[in-house]
Amino acid sequence: MIKKLTNKQLLLILVVLIGIYAIGTYIKNKRGENTFHTNIIPKIDTNAVNGFYIYPKIQKTKPIRFDLKGKTWMVSSGGVTSRAEKKSESYIINLIKGITPDHLATNDPAHWKDYDVTDSSGTRVVLLHDKDTLIDILVGRFSYNNQLRKAMSCVRLHGQNEVYYVDGFLTMNVANDFTSWRDRQLLDGDETMWNKLTYIYPADSGFIVSKDAQGNWIVNNEKPDSIGIHDLLKKLAQQNYGGFVDKFDTNASQAVFQLQVMSDKLSPFVVKAYAADSTNGYVITSSLNPGAYMSGKNNGLFNNIFLSKSAFFHHTDKPKPQMPPAKMPPGMKIGKK
Repeated sequence: MIKKLTNKQLLLILVVLIGIYAIGTYIKNKRGENTFHTNIIPKIDTNAVNGFYIYPKIQKTKPIRFDLKGKTWMVSSGGVTSRAEKKSESYIINLIKGITPDHLATNDPAHWKDYDVTDSSGTRVVLLHDKDTLIDILVGRFSYNNQLRKAMSCVRLHGQNEVYYVDGFLTMNVANDFTSWRDRQLLDGDETMWNKLTYIYPADSGFIVSKDAQGNWIVNNEKPDSIGIHDLLKKLAQQNYGGFVDKFDTNASQAVFQLQVMSDKLSPFVVKAYAADSTNGYVITSSLNPGAYMSGKNNGLFNNIFLSKSAFFHHTDKPKPQMPPAKMPPGMKIGKK
């Protein structure tokens, strides 16, 4: 006959079971501390980062270095230095700072190469404060699960064994070449604030495009095509692209073409074109981005910036949509009465 347990005995058994569960959970978590961390990136002061470099997998021998010079971020590689693309530095810093692991891939160094996180196969990103290293991380293999519609990138902190999968396109976002991080700006991108454009051309063939007292555009005191001029200026403002021409010497010659742009709210700027070789035609530079030189033949950059006067006086009408043929009412026939 089984002896009936008292309430005191039942309470004691419950306490023991809770204790066993707590001890087991503690041991399990303790063991897991070395294999997975919910936050592998140490907390950093974003404002403390004043430099970093990227070793892209695609150009291992030429690291890309970012440095804060005063209030301007500069980017350099292979002996070439230029202004960094706007907000590219905060983009990279926030990408690294926001890394959160999804799950552990491996903690065995023998398998690092399977995830492209060795020193020679991964893209290495190092955030710096002066000479102090704040974060040193290797970004490796990228994969995409079509069924789950989920993108994953592999990462490993330099000096540690663990490789983690992280959610997103981190691999693709940091493994870019030097050119993609450079500032291509030639013109201020808001043409609605412009009020005067002065084209200085050879043999006094230049002209002035300006707004009158009513805010209407005129070209050398003549009224241009109202639709065409807005399209031209909008396209002109978009000419912030092109192929870089490095180490071009502007002291060797005078600018052949110039475009000066004035605005009530923005600082004035000037775009200049220098005669170059047959490959580039002209090399173009802007006071908005000193030290950056663009090929005039790349995507027709020269022709898109240095327009002819006649371009402002005509435009091509867009074809009107064709009206569908009228449908006859049911039962009605076409014919003689």
